[in-house]
Amino acid sequence: MSRQAAKELSAELGRSPGQLKGRRVVVAGKGGVGKTTLAASLCLAAAAGGRRVLALDQDVQQNLAYSLGYPPGEADGLRPITDRADYIEQKTGARPGGQGGLVSLNPDVSDVIERFGVEVRENLGLLVMGGVVHSSTGCLCPENALLGALVRFVETRDEDLVVMDAQAGMEPFGRSVTQGFDTALVVAEATFNSLKVAERIAALSRELGMEEVDLVLNKVYDPVEVEAAAEMLPFEGFDHVYALPYDPTVRENEPDLSAIIGGGGPYSEAVMELLGHLD
Repeated sequence: MSRQAAKELSAELGRSPGQLKGRRVVVAGKGGVGKTTLAASLCLAAAAGGRRVLALDQDVQQNLAYSLGYPPGEADGLRPITDRADYIEQKTGARPGGQGGLVSLNPDVSDVIERFGVEVRENLGLLVMGGVVHSSTGCLCPENALLGALVRFVETRDEDLVVMDAQAGMEPFGRSVTQGFDTALVVAEATFNSLKVAERIAALSRELGMEEVDLVLNKVYDPVEVEAAAEMLPFEGFDHVYALPYDPTVRENEPDLSAIIGGGGPYSEAVMELLGHLD
């Protein structure tokens, strides 16, 4: 598919808003800053509060299941949607890695949760999407088209929460996928290098049409670190700034966070407060 054709199809995709009920949050950031930990914590906290939650794992590391407390033996066997070439071809009309052909922009994804999703606990479902190789380039490869449709057309209610753990790095998500989200939480540590990456991810999020882009400073030992971070790099590109304290119980319980979320520890309380702001 030519770059011009991809741009034209991308524009057409933008005119197909789909079914976008509920709060939809993408959690992004460089590797190692606690992105998956935050995504899992938000999902667990919201589900414990009675909300119906769908967790989407787009990170190539595929660790979200473990952080949600899904049995490790079963988590090991979860295959991402992007690895299911036959299903992608059936839904989009094109096979991953194939040459040419038109890609369906609105594939029927009504069966994807039933076929490939798993129930982690009450109110909490998980779907392993897999990473998008061609991120934010305008490419509408079959995988991108399918994942974009999945996010936009999955059935949700107004009170539901959809959280995607995006793949780490500078270009964490493809354009077609992000059109299904309204909020980006960019996770960083209070260091110059981490903040610079967060700044660039925030700019990309704005470019991709996110309505709200927030910074989450993770592993904060002392509130003065937030002030120091603001002096190093002004937070002008973010709508809100949140700080999550360093909490040794997080590392002690990794990868399964289900035991600490809602347990009253400093990290858990900060996550609950952040979730309240998102509402």
